[in-house]
Amino acid sequence: MKKTFVICIVLLLSFTFFYKDKMSPLQNKTFQTDAKAMIVVDAESGKVLYEKNSKEQLPIASMSKIMTQYLVMNAIEDGALSWEDTYQPSEAVQQMANLSSIAKLNMTGGNTYTVKELFTAATVNSSNDAAVALAELVSGTEEKFVTLMNEQTKILKLKNTTFYNATGLDGDHVGINAHETNSASARDVATIARKLLKKHPEIFEFTQLTSFETNSGAHLWSSNLMLPGMSQSFDGIDGLKTGYTHLAGACFASTGVFNDRRIITIVMDVEADGDDFVTPRFSLTKELIEEIVL
Repeated sequence: MKKTFVICIVLLLSFTFFYKDKMSPLQNKTFQTDAKAMIVVDAESGKVLYEKNSKEQLPIASMSKIMTQYLVMNAIEDGALSWEDTYQPSEAVQQMANLSSIAKLNMTGGNTYTVKELFTAATVNSSNDAAVALAELVSGTEEKFVTLMNEQTKILKLKNTTFYNATGLDGDHVGINAHETNSASARDVATIARKLLKKHPEIFEFTQLTSFETNSGAHLWSSNLMLPGMSQSFDGIDGLKTGYTHLAGACFASTGVFNDRRIITIVMDVEADGDDFVTPRFSLTKELIEEIVL
């Protein structure tokens, strides 16, 4: 009996070390560019192909707009809103023109904007005033829309996500406390992205745009430089959302089809290359796809 017990223990330990060895090349993998958190997910099955620190709740900057997009498209699907509906800027939205160093449409009183224009601006150029305008169209005020965002976190069973605004701007940048900044784990961001892509595949009509012209004639370029024809283009990429704030650092939620499989990658607080915080998030995304997926 004792001999049998010893044999079982030896076999168990052998299996444990073998399994650890099988996993170690992937789990311990290093990349030329680093980030505080990252994850690679099969969009169809939800299977995690690679992750690092993916459950820690961190500031997510404009990746927040993935939830904003989702809720706006829900409202359109439900008939509460249409692409042709128009919007006149509230005082709160007009005041956002005074915020420095943020992407915005610089909306002014007396002008009208369609839901489609606002949605395109928020998606392509990450316009923050457009995101707030959409929140007001859906819920009346941004505050009520934020309540809706947080209700969705419960529906989607997101345990490490909290929203304070529709944009992802740091709390102290919009006049509230710094700790009142949108945050989520990389896993949770991937879950929101999966839900958006599955329920509203028409989102690709917007995320694939490299630029667009506003009704006032302004030409705005996409912040996703991995799209075809852009400076960091990578075959297969067709979305999704960049982000950057002081607290979040550089972030990027990407999606694309590789070997007939749709993949979602999330990178958060990507290490800058000197003063360049833009390129590394795309370089890391490329590395993840090449090393983990292709």
